[in-house]
Amino acid sequence: MTLALLLPLFAIFSHYDISASFEFSNYTSSIIFFTVYQSLLSALLSIVVGSLLAFLLNTYNNFYFVKIIAQTQSILFVLPTIITIFGILSFYGNYFEIYGLTGILIGHVILNTPLVSRVIYQSLNDISPNEKILSRQMGLKTMSSFIASEWPIIKKNIPSLFVLITFICFVSFTPVLILGGGPKYSTLEVSIYYSVIFSNNFNAALNLLFFQLIICFSIYFIFFKNFRSQNFLIDDKRHIKTYFNLTLLNLFGLLILLLITLVIFSPILFIIVKGINKELFNILTSTYLWEAIYNTLIICFFSGIASIFIVYNLLVLTHKKTKISESLIYSLIIFSPAVMAVGYYILLFKLNLMYLPNIIIVIILNSFFVLPFTYNYLAPSFFRVIKENDDIANSLNLYGLSRFLTIDLPRLKKSLITAFCVSSILSASDLVVISFFGTNNLSTLTQTIYRLMGSYRMNEAYSVSLVLLIFCFIYFFLAHKILEKNKWKIH
Repeated sequence: MTLALLLPLFAIFSHYDISASFEFSNYTSSIIFFTVYQSLLSALLSIVVGSLLAFLLNTYNNFYFVKIIAQTQSILFVLPTIITIFGILSFYGNYFEIYGLTGILIGHVILNTPLVSRVIYQSLNDISPNEKILSRQMGLKTMSSFIASEWPIIKKNIPSLFVLITFICFVSFTPVLILGGGPKYSTLEVSIYYSVIFSNNFNAALNLLFFQLIICFSIYFIFFKNFRSQNFLIDDKRHIKTYFNLTLLNLFGLLILLLITLVIFSPILFIIVKGINKELFNILTSTYLWEAIYNTLIICFFSGIASIFIVYNLLVLTHKKTKISESLIYSLIIFSPAVMAVGYYILLFKLNLMYLPNIIIVIILNSFFVLPFTYNYLAPSFFRVIKENDDIANSLNLYGLSRFLTIDLPRLKKSLITAFCVSSILSASDLVVISFFGTNNLSTLTQTIYRLMGSYRMNEAYSVSLVLLIFCFIYFFLAHKILEKNKWKIH
């Protein structure tokens, strides 16, 4: 894994004269400033909105519809980014100017709020019921009870979430590409893409890459100590009964909860409504759609398999040194899609390997980009199973593959399946890698949507977005159903 990360860097640094490429112009400074500014502001807004949503979900979790919201919110984070961004552009673009900083912030907040809310909501569920009862018996008001019980838990989660969301927004590509609206609101990631794809100016791209790596490395090594792994997709098994009184404050809280939910779900609902149009039949009978579906399926499946294989073996090798495995996995955030894509593009060109099937490169790169999320879901279950079964495995002299098939697999089955499905769906959303290595013969659903949007064939873009949405749900639930069959169990 380390070699795969170092190869693109080696290719980049060996291909160009660093002294000639490294220059700090006014254009570069403006790009860097806007990239940092929008990522910090996006992270701050996402934390505020996500924390408020988590608190409201926890407060009103007696209501059935609130439980549904709590269970389904993380789906938005897993869905391909372009669906949500296209929905934001189409829906909110009807009411105000969506291009520029406003659109980027709205896109990032809607995309990242479910992640923040999910993590904090799970932490709030760990509050003891006795603590709630004690607060009522002491006659604490709503704000006093919040400061005593919920706020310490929310505050504990903020540093790690802020670092993670800042990283995500710093290397964000699709929201900025579509909602930025032009060079004035371009980030480092998007500028690198424009320099290579449209200008064929690798020197300019390299210059921007250097600054992006420097900033990412700095943030990572300064703030990683505040970061800790969060399992944001875990099923909630503990439900604390809360008491609801029909007061004006509670009604206002429910109204705010419904408003936030409407804001983050409306782009997806809009795509579903607009996707059923007169072009849908033509789209379903077109050759290019089914070729895109086939390519997307292949990329999803093999990227999911590769990410599971890498994460599991890394956990086996480093399970006694958890910090090492987490450092390796989360360091991938530094190596953004643009950095990896440019590096591998140069490497393949220098080695005369451009004839290799591009789909293989896309699968490899996508599998690396989803590793933090695969790890995030699989690691907690893995460490629990290892701790519970180490003595049994050692006493039976079971090691390696024998131990995995006999002991670990039956107990990790559910986590492995869900991690595979999540990583597969996430790999379907990448646009920057397929933009570098995609061709007329290798087009995915995500790339097809972007091309249709660029050609102003909006009805067709809505229909393909709906197809991609259906594809993700069918893939996720069908994979679960097939893999969870009893005959797959190892006895």
